[in-house]
Parts: sequence; C-alpha cells; structure tokens
Amino acid sequence: MATWGSQLAAERLGPPMQATAPTPATAAQPAASITLLLSDDNTNINGAVLPSDGGWSAL
Repeated sequence: MATWGSQLAAERLGPPMQATAPTPATAAQPAASITLLLSDDNTNINGAVLPSDGGWSAL
C-alpha cells in the first residue's frame, strides 16, 4: 500500500481518490472475461483490446 508524502496531501487527496478508485476485482471477474474469449460466443471479437481494469482505462 502506498503512503502519502505529507499529512496535508493525505487530507486533501485521500477522499477524492477513495471515492473514484474502483474496488479490486475478485478472481471470478477476470476469469469470466477469459471464459468469454475462449468460448464460441466470441465469434465477432477479433483484434480488439478488452481491458479488465475496473474502468481505469476509460479515464
């Protein structure tokens, strides 16, 4: 876990960071994405990058 450089930074930046940070994924969530890619349901997915990062790449 990272630490803040100063108490002021922790007080000012801590609450917004906690409000916008996604919750960590369970093992089943990325496994579901992998299962989709390995199944016959992915017939129309080709050459696409499918991030599994809790929405961070959308920012």
